[in-house]
Amino acid sequence: MTNFIPAEVDRYVYWIEERERIRHLKEEVQQEPPWTEDPILREFKFCQVFREDDRTTRWFRHHIREPLRNDPEVFMATVAFRFFNLIQTGETLLDHNLHIEWDREKAIQEIRKQKKWVTGAYIVKSPNRMDKVTGVAECVSHIWAERDRILKDFSHLKSLCDAWNYLLRFPYIGPFVSYEMVTDLRHTHLLENAEDILSWANAGPGAMRGLNRLTGRPLEFCKRSWDWNSEMQALYQWCIEHLDLSKFDKPFEMREIEGGLCEFDKYSRILHGQGRTRSVYDYSQKDRPLIEEYERKNGKT
Repeated sequence: MTNFIPAEVDRYVYWIEERERIRHLKEEVQQEPPWTEDPILREFKFCQVFREDDRTTRWFRHHIREPLRNDPEVFMATVAFRFFNLIQTGETLLDHNLHIEWDREKAIQEIRKQKKWVTGAYIVKSPNRMDKVTGVAECVSHIWAERDRILKDFSHLKSLCDAWNYLLRFPYIGPFVSYEMVTDLRHTHLLENAEDILSWANAGPGAMRGLNRLTGRPLEFCKRSWDWNSEMQALYQWCIEHLDLSKFDKPFEMREIEGGLCEFDKYSRILHGQGRTRSVYDYSQKDRPLIEEYERKNGKT
């Protein structure tokens, strides 16, 4: 295996198995909490192992992506939704058919009626001096204006990586947002046969830190030129050989490797008392006894 530290890989695999077990007990068995003895997973919020299980993706899949999965309109619907990435805004788009027939002014008017407009899960850049709703609507409009050419170009793309790079050409679509859109389009006719579903993922900052933990590199090491994908491929192969995939009800792909690395980094930060991540995770001193209990129980420092 690549220069991975065995104990760190074991902890990464543990996080995947335990987080998925929690989801199973909570959602399928409908067992009352607590769903785990791990004090970190019991006290702090983590994303699902499979992005398809996230609440926002579930809503998008059911209401927009699946109904349109074989329709060319699924492209613009995906772009519009993921720029805002909020269920309430998705409902507004649906109610006014804006996910199919984009109208910038109508979208701004209707979305402004909401209390919240865009996701808090990630930063969406928009044109300078524009408020958030107007700015994001402008971003969608850039894509809408070129949708016919984009769809024609997409028909020639063979891989998720090619699609990801293609979307980066457009204003205000950065690596993260492009990856979110491509991950959805992978489940549609546009990219469902992409040749690199099991061999490519876009390593974001969290995944890079996760790989740094697995290899013993400094956590701040983040060279974009580094071959992060080869390391994720090696980790994927190891997981395929050692995980009990029969426990999963979905295909385990490279997207799960990348997402798992990001969450593994969050988990490790709490475990080692290395400070805060996002505000939704409370790493205050009142939680240190839980962490210390876990460290003593598992012999981890």
